[in-house]
Amino acid sequence: MSSIVNHEELTRTRERLYEEIRSLSKDELNRKPAEREAWSIGQICHHLILSEGSFADAIDYGLERGKKIPAETKPIERALDRSIKTEAPSTSIPDPGPFQVTQLMEGLEKSRVYFNNVINKVDDEQQLTDISVKHPKFGRLSLKQWIELLPMHETRHIEQIQELKIDQS
Repeated sequence: MSSIVNHEELTRTRERLYEEIRSLSKDELNRKPAEREAWSIGQICHHLILSEGSFADAIDYGLERGKKIPAETKPIERALDRSIKTEAPSTSIPDPGPFQVTQLMEGLEKSRVYFNNVINKVDDEQQLTDISVKHPKFGRLSLKQWIELLPMHETRHIEQIQELKIDQS
């Protein structure tokens, strides 16, 4: 397993997400915010499942393709700035629901297993900096930056969930 991957950060972020949704009722999970286009908490979680699968697919594609295309380091920490609005790619737009907490937690668990299985294919850490794959928002990212972006993306949505929970109370 690659030491370049911060598994503790991935685990810590996922635990924070579980903590936010674990005790929600079906109504709280599926309640749409007043904004017409905004997602419910359940939809946000489904988006995270789809996104993690897309991240894993992109990394897997890079590893399988094996072409070394360097990428400049991008300011991926901008993903944490929620004042910068971003449209989700069509591949990560969630279903309308309704969702159940157990269903979402199982989906999150499966997407993490898939992500980790892809990461475990890395046999040379140099691959993570030498190989890049196009990201819909940031352009070409090294596989290393794809991995680093995942917990940032999840943190962004945890903060969104926290705001929705406050609005619901």
